[in-house]
Amino acid sequence: MAFEDLRQGRLEIVPNYYTVDLPFYRTHLEGFLPDRIIDMHCHAGRCRPWREGDPLPTYWPGWISMGARMTAPNLLAALILIFPRKEVTPVILGSGKREDIDGPTDELIRQLDSYPHIYGFMRSKPEWSEKELVVRFGRGRFRGLKPYRTMAPEHIPYEDVTIFDFMPRHQLKVAEERGWVIMLHIPKAERLADPSNIAQMKEIADSYPDLKVIIAHIGRAYAPRYAEAGFAALGDTAPFFYWDFSANLLQDAMEALIEAAGPRRIVYGSDLPVLAARARRITEGGNYINIMREADWEDDHTRLASPAERDKITFMIYEQILAFKRAAEKKGLTRQDIEDVFYNNARHLLKVS
Repeated sequence: MAFEDLRQGRLEIVPNYYTVDLPFYRTHLEGFLPDRIIDMHCHAGRCRPWREGDPLPTYWPGWISMGARMTAPNLLAALILIFPRKEVTPVILGSGKREDIDGPTDELIRQLDSYPHIYGFMRSKPEWSEKELVVRFGRGRFRGLKPYRTMAPEHIPYEDVTIFDFMPRHQLKVAEERGWVIMLHIPKAERLADPSNIAQMKEIADSYPDLKVIIAHIGRAYAPRYAEAGFAALGDTAPFFYWDFSANLLQDAMEALIEAAGPRRIVYGSDLPVLAARARRITEGGNYINIMREADWEDDHTRLASPAERDKITFMIYEQILAFKRAAEKKGLTRQDIEDVFYNNARHLLKVS
């Protein structure tokens, strides 16, 4: 079965780990990465494997794990497996649906209590008042908020959701006053190139000058045109934000990010466990396509590798970091810049001593 281990909430050593993954890591990444890494974009929670009769996923990341999140111990074990001889600190992003946000939040609070060396961001709902937001945040050892577009009021069509629909201004004000970090996933089919996203991002920068906001996935710019149009429209506003390049394997977008925001505004994120899948990525027009080592589903973003290539494909997370390495080399980033991106910038945001 495809992804049998990930669909059980764990990452296991399979034969091609030693013949493909580990040699790839040692050749391309081990010397590039600093000894200490902070992963600002991880997922973990209570593991409930998919059961017969459960709804099937509707998007390729869901097919990889079938909703079986890794527990915190399994996530930490996966990081040791993926990054041997590196010290990786994960930041776990809160999860939950509008109708069930308390259960996943309580589980994250327990994980943070059990593992004091990891960090977490709380998922939020836009209707919470300033007071309720502060009280809920105080229940756990949180360092930031993770609003998400599925938290927007249900009467708003999904394709019409804007940033302020799920991250309202009164909550931005609270986060600014209290020094909380916000992990922001921008909405809309046009991603970073969407004019309403650009307008609201500029308003955030102008109205909340001390706010700390990370734009996830380079604004979901998974194909070149989104990065080109988005950064051109943002202009001088880009360096206000921090940016993670989690789940983004596009070297062009990383080069544009380095030019637009600079290395002091970039943080590393993995989007694990999704990127523990083995695949590489190409773009065709405005669409990105994952060339998968294995897959038991079909969609516009998925294509099986040819038999000749299949056994040579490694972790998506390795391909992501290699793309950033190539972008960094092309743009002349220094060793200090690399350490800032993978550790120091996140350390500053999290206020880690």
